[in-house]
Amino acid sequence: MTGHGPPAARPGDGGGDPAGRFAGRVALVTGGARNIGLAIARRLAAEGAAVAVNGPDPAETEAAVASLRESGARALATPGDVSDAAQVDACVARTADAFGRLDVLVNNAAAPLAGRGPLLDLDPADWDRSFAVNARGVFLATVAAARAMATGSAIVNISSVGAARAHRAAVAYDASKGAVESMTRATALELAPWGIRVNAVAPGPVANDRFEALDAVRQRARIQPVPLGRMGDGSDVAAAVAFLASADAAFITGQVLTVDGGLSAQIRPPGLDASLDLPHALAGAPRPRPTHPHEGTTP
Repeated sequence: MTGHGPPAARPGDGGGDPAGRFAGRVALVTGGARNIGLAIARRLAAEGAAVAVNGPDPAETEAAVASLRESGARALATPGDVSDAAQVDACVARTADAFGRLDVLVNNAAAPLAGRGPLLDLDPADWDRSFAVNARGVFLATVAAARAMATGSAIVNISSVGAARAHRAAVAYDASKGAVESMTRATALELAPWGIRVNAVAPGPVANDRFEALDAVRQRARIQPVPLGRMGDGSDVAAAVAFLASADAAFITGQVLTVDGGLSAQIRPPGLDASLDLPHALAGAPRPRPTHPHEGTTP
């Protein structure tokens, strides 16, 4: 985003084969060294992108990059704290210097466990840390990346179903994700004149290292409210991110795509009243024959 007007489009800004939608393009994924972030980095790399991986732990970030390179990807480690403006600027600059451009930013870094607990026990320091990483980090990375981007670029923020449907004992996290969704809409308007799109993905229950550490009973309890009957995984979120970052979503900006297996579509979770869970209550019962509104009448 240089000069006084929208920059010219560059090669690779069009569509094409989904297997190579990001050929010749460069992506930066914050919080990309594990879980959802690593799945996103792998998906973008599999579709042809050179990928810069950011994470707070240098050793973990380097390990993630090594795994991407083993699969044949062009990858770069850019460790740093996304809540620190100087570190974010350095991360973006290193990416652009190494690959010559920056086309896609995925703001995935988060502090999901900061401030988890009852409201009246919430430490203000945990509130501040949650917003520092989850909201300030998105702001800093968006500004730094937009200055290096050209027309046809895209930013995808990772929100949460908690932005619109509250978790219990997660006030700081949910509030910070609400800020991310508001920021998504506002920055989409700000960056539209430069041809830079901004959208968000709001994951629901997704299996990660914390889920895998639960026993089978607790895992089933997490799955039970999901209409599609399973936990999501990183690849589900990565597919949505890849779509929004690609030219297939060229006329979409300022939107939030929920990826939650139907969790937020329901008024109440299944199992509270079996008589209302129609697919179960009507199992084996004959279905009524549909009646046309004018059946039995004379035209």
